[in-house]
Amino acid sequence: MATKREHAVAILDALESKARLTSRTLIGSGIAVVFLLLIAYFSMWQYAAGGALLIALLLQMTHERLTVAADAMIASNLEKLGWKLEALDDEASMTKLRDMAKRNEG
Repeated sequence: MATKREHAVAILDALESKARLTSRTLIGSGIAVVFLLLIAYFSMWQYAAGGALLIALLLQMTHERLTVAADAMIASNLEKLGWKLEALDDEASMTKLRDMAKRNEG
């Protein structure tokens, strides 16, 4: 059985992951563009276009999958704490959640 501290840490980790997801997706897109430009330069541009479609599909699927996983983790841990999802909008609740995550015991 997990403690309140573990649930609070899981919620904060999921929120942090969601916040970093957009920047990491953009970094991945930038790396893909450089890679595909090199393919287009050293090979045929059709290979780069096909690779761009494939990489865009993979990035979109990954972004959606991680967003859904983070949302599910947040919802399930909030439910285990007995909180509503709207509690994340309130700064007092977020402060209480951070304090709960810092404690050593449940």
